[in-house]
Amino acid sequence: MSTVLPWLCALLFGQTKPPVTALAFCPGGKQVLARSQDGLRLLTWPELKETGRPDSRLAHIHALAFSPNHSALLAVGGKPGEAGGVEILAWPGLKTLARFQAHSDLIYSAGWSPDGGRFVTGGADNTCAVFRWTPEAGPERVALNPGHSKAVVAVAFLPDGKRVISASVDQSLQLWDAQTARQEKSMDNHLRPISDLAVRPTVGNPSSPVMAVTTGEDRTVRLWQPTVARLVRFSRLGSNPRVVQWSPAGDTLVVACDDSQVHWLNPDSGSLEAKRVWEAKVGRIHTLAIHPETGRVLVGGEKGLAAGPNP
Repeated sequence: MSTVLPWLCALLFGQTKPPVTALAFCPGGKQVLARSQDGLRLLTWPELKETGRPDSRLAHIHALAFSPNHSALLAVGGKPGEAGGVEILAWPGLKTLARFQAHSDLIYSAGWSPDGGRFVTGGADNTCAVFRWTPEAGPERVALNPGHSKAVVAVAFLPDGKRVISASVDQSLQLWDAQTARQEKSMDNHLRPISDLAVRPTVGNPSSPVMAVTTGEDRTVRLWQPTVARLVRFSRLGSNPRVVQWSPAGDTLVVACDDSQVHWLNPDSGSLEAKRVWEAKVGRIHTLAIHPETGRVLVGGEKGLAAGPNP
């Protein structure tokens, strides 16, 4: 990695404002979407200057995800205890294409299938749902998975597009068929609730084994081969790891914690050794985004936004 450059910190929302709960770099990497209860904001990158407020009627947004072909933005959230809402916006322009209720409680996570024709959601009503999507026909639910006993906090398609992996407060990680919702594997090595999940990109090596990473309130980061329900290795941190993502090349794990630290970990070392640790100084971190070209990290926490050092 290159020498660490000075990092940029911008507290856009202020300490008295709601925490930042969702982030996404826009296609092209020159803009960022950031969401708190104050609204959805479009910011320049890396200056982090507000340039607009796209229309959103979701009281809370917990995840933002652009489709693989970058033509649509998926935003999910809702009202706790009342409804889990989905909004799909066109890119560019962020015009609303669809808006509907998908769960009976708040939605925490969502992800697109590799071909962009479907997306999966997971929520506080303990369920996951798969929807088929085209701009012409709109969303259609094709599968519902009620397999968890507590809130689902993270969901993702596997690279084959045929299976989904979901993580829950019930401490389990489940692999299931995206068409039938039939459960294939269950993993329950975490000792406390799971907080996040991410599937390793198959950049340049599509035949490599599928790998996934989870974070949990047992202060561990765990690496898995989900198709064979195998725990590969784990590392225990000093604070609860709240969110995790893979670097664009899939060679580094970026983990953000309750104590405002961000850890860069080596997924291929025996103990997930740390490559670097950074103090973001935004309080508990709720969300992070990684620039698709430079690999630079942006985190959102209790006190706003902070941009990390260059990789």
